[in-house]
Amino acid sequence: MGARRLIAETLAISPSGALSPGPLSAAAIALGSSLGLAGGLAVALGHMAFELPYVALLSRAAARVRRLLEGRIGGALLLFMASFTGFFAWGLIEAARAALGGSPAPAVPGASAAGGLLGAFAVGVLYTGANPFFLAWWATAGFPLVEGASRIPGGLALMYASHVWMDYAWLGLLAAGGGAAGLLGSRGYAALLGALGAVLAYYAARFALEAFRILSGRGGPL
Repeated sequence: MGARRLIAETLAISPSGALSPGPLSAAAIALGSSLGLAGGLAVALGHMAFELPYVALLSRAAARVRRLLEGRIGGALLLFMASFTGFFAWGLIEAARAALGGSPAPAVPGASAAGGLLGAFAVGVLYTGANPFFLAWWATAGFPLVEGASRIPGGLALMYASHVWMDYAWLGLLAAGGGAAGLLGSRGYAALLGALGAVLAYYAARFALEAFRILSGRGGPL
């Protein structure tokens, strides 16, 4: 994978994680009501403080995972990745349906402005590190980015820079604008989530096809 393809895939896959609804997005909205844009940026900084070391750790293990993917164990792992990525795709499509119905953003326990910007930073760290869906997203849907970055000198920095700006932009906009529905309208937000779900569904199908090729003895990963 070359640098241009890595950037393109990062820009295609990352929004399914960065822009999807969840506790981090809800926290940015809640904190933004009192702290404004700065609250969202502080949440994003706390998110990055956990995410960057976690992604770097996955990157160090990417070569081992790559070797596993070349055999029948790899076929089973790819099926696991396909199922989890499909699960994320389904979640985004369900969220799109909820957005069309006008469902409000969920309340987030502990996400108040009482702790100021330092408290918002702590919320970003905690709602990232304690979120199993975030941890699973990077290990499944986002892993092709980590694996591709590990093949290129300086690839981790290139990939992560192409990814993390979305977190700052999105969480900052949510904090400043009072929610995704307010920024895009319920139909616009639903369309965005549905499109992101379709992107992940494509990758889930690709992982499943690669698993079939390996398990049937028709060759290694595409």
